[in-house]
Amino acid sequence: MKKSINEILVYVLCGLGALILFCTLTAFLAGKASFNTYRRGDPETVKNNSKDNTQNEFKEFGTLRALTKPEKEEFSNGANLVVTPWFVYSNADSAFYEELEKKKKSISTIILGYFASRTQKELFSYGEKKVKEDIKNLINEQLVLGKIEAVYFDDYIFLD
Repeated sequence: MKKSINEILVYVLCGLGALILFCTLTAFLAGKASFNTYRRGDPETVKNNSKDNTQNEFKEFGTLRALTKPEKEEFSNGANLVVTPWFVYSNADSAFYEELEKKKKSISTIILGYFASRTQKELFSYGEKKVKEDIKNLINEQLVLGKIEAVYFDDYIFLD
């Protein structure tokens, strides 16, 4: 009984498909994967709805890597977080943009400090909307010439 190569390949493909399905189901049942860890992306750009109010974007931070507070004090490492923040402001004044440029490092420190003072579970329980609002308020406390309107994240990923 000789089997053709096509018949053998069909069996191999079925075996691989069954293995992938088994591993996926096992990961979901073990709690290692879930559907609710994915997030919808923020808008890539902000549309301007009115002619009087010009909105500008500040995307000069790049990707920041933060370490959250550890869940238990006996463990020394928290969760790794990759975040790419940017924000919108309505002031078209060049002096405000210069203030943002000058305080870019301190704003990055504020963002990293926010994540370092909270655990991964706390950040999940707050929700992304509250995290953005808290960061916006912390940044606005440091600004003199204007205020930012909203904080967005291009990336907001916890690495396990």
